[in-house]
Amino acid sequence: MPTSRLVWQPVEDYLIHRDENQQVAAGTKRLNSFTAYTHLGSDFGFHGPAEHEIQWLTDEIVVHLGQQPEQWAGMWHSLAGQARNKDRVMDFTRAYPQAIQAKFQPRVKALMIEASGRGRIKVEIKAPTEEIRWSQTLEVKDAKCREFVYPISPETVRDGKLIVWTAEPGAEVTVASLRLGMEMPAMPYDVHVFLTSFAKMALCYSLDTGFVRDRAHIEEGAFESVSATGMYVLASAAAAQNDVGIVSQEYARWVLTRTHEAVGKLKTGRGLLPHFVRRQGDAYHIHPGTEYSSVDTAIYAQSMLLAATMLDVPAVVQDILRLVRSVEYDLLRLPDGHLSHGVADDGISLLPHGWQDWGGETALVMLMEGVANPSRLPPPMRTPGKAWQGTGFIPEIQSLFHPDFDSDEPDSHDGVRWLSVRRAMLGAQRAYVAKRWPHSPAAKEGIYGLSAGENRSGTGYYVGGVDLPDQKLVHPHYVLMSGVLHSQPAEIYALLQSMEKAGYFPPWGLVENLTVDGRSFLPMNGALNAGFEALGAYHLLAKNRSIPDSVYQASRNSPPMRQAMRLFYSQPEPVQAAAVNIPGE
Repeated sequence: MPTSRLVWQPVEDYLIHRDENQQVAAGTKRLNSFTAYTHLGSDFGFHGPAEHEIQWLTDEIVVHLGQQPEQWAGMWHSLAGQARNKDRVMDFTRAYPQAIQAKFQPRVKALMIEASGRGRIKVEIKAPTEEIRWSQTLEVKDAKCREFVYPISPETVRDGKLIVWTAEPGAEVTVASLRLGMEMPAMPYDVHVFLTSFAKMALCYSLDTGFVRDRAHIEEGAFESVSATGMYVLASAAAAQNDVGIVSQEYARWVLTRTHEAVGKLKTGRGLLPHFVRRQGDAYHIHPGTEYSSVDTAIYAQSMLLAATMLDVPAVVQDILRLVRSVEYDLLRLPDGHLSHGVADDGISLLPHGWQDWGGETALVMLMEGVANPSRLPPPMRTPGKAWQGTGFIPEIQSLFHPDFDSDEPDSHDGVRWLSVRRAMLGAQRAYVAKRWPHSPAAKEGIYGLSAGENRSGTGYYVGGVDLPDQKLVHPHYVLMSGVLHSQPAEIYALLQSMEKAGYFPPWGLVENLTVDGRSFLPMNGALNAGFEALGAYHLLAKNRSIPDSVYQASRNSPPMRQAMRLFYSQPEPVQAAAVNIPGE
């Protein structure tokens, strides 16, 4: 039977994330709120009269302080949201977002700080009012880095806002990491994987706005992702199913209707939703410099359609169908007949590139138009069965929503045997690191995932793939996206357990990326890849337990989706889902 266990969640590992030629200054001068964040999806900073004496030139914080009384300095770290948002706190008796049911909530029971040198360091946990909820002073006396571990009573910290460490006058110390010991409740590991992946995405969702922030650590209203918002609604619907129960049915329906209301107020461009939005005054508008996007509209609409079907909210189903049918497809068509990526932020100017390349994104756009115009036959995809650059997520994204592409029947549109192509990609992904970097930690652990996401420093989008040479950056979301392709799900869970031990899969979910040499990883909580991970983890859970997959059931039971799917396949019979209890609960 599963038992509770203590898992260490980094608050900060103090890794340097910068471009190769970027210089790093000392003190507060180096911080940028868009790229400086904790592993909890919150912000951090320096404090104290001597804060500019702090050096951060390598993967550790170095403090050299004089003996004068004013020579003290350290760092603060928000435990929830940005520090200036006093309404966001962490309850140590239930550390995950409040929507997650009590029996799945971890308890924070310990703190670890890794330090070396000589001097005293005070560590405090503060409430939003600056009241001290917990405090400990440690005496550092070792040149070699040492782990200082202290117990915490969760009941004493119900409103934790900041963790602060302060080096006292005369200290010459180095701080390498700060961590929370989270007691995970007893549950089977496959449930744990879905729970942590869902919690990562829930961290990005705003109960106040109904939108998902593109990154958990940025301010609400600054940069929200419409497609990730839809995927969070779908993940919540999956998490609410009777055979999972991570959130309640009431919460999932509330998220569905709240988000539907919020997105319904957005201005569209040629019927398309914005890719990214920001809040101006009391309303949301497209973020300047971004686009009204065909693929992001397709992801949002299909997420919402399936979620509303799962949760039996027919009014939302009808509204989403109206949204899809209101898209001005003929005005979005390029001369070669393919749909454009969208229109510019003026809502009119057609983007010159279209959905021509073979893959799941193109399939989702075709299915969206198929819901509106089932008789229209789009032009063939370019290079059928060949994902551009061998990028991992391209042949998998469609299978987050629909079961049909698990077939080796040649599809009616391009003649592609999707299952064989996906399995071939998985084989190439697993072989790449082992073949190109055989002595690397990633190869030894069996880690793979040449896909797309944030670059190494978190300052831009990076697209990798197995067809590119000398790839060193792994995006592990592909491990979960492709998980259902494995005949033995236990192999994937064993890999994830190994990644957990290596620090790549802590309680707040998978890291955004990691280098094959193991020297660096990016702990950013990004919403898009969190959505991929949460939905992939759900499908893997359903396969591992041989329980009905409620997302796939919703696709099978949606007449508009079945009609649109005729573009690729003849229709399976609808299957009614049945509730199954998880063993070991």
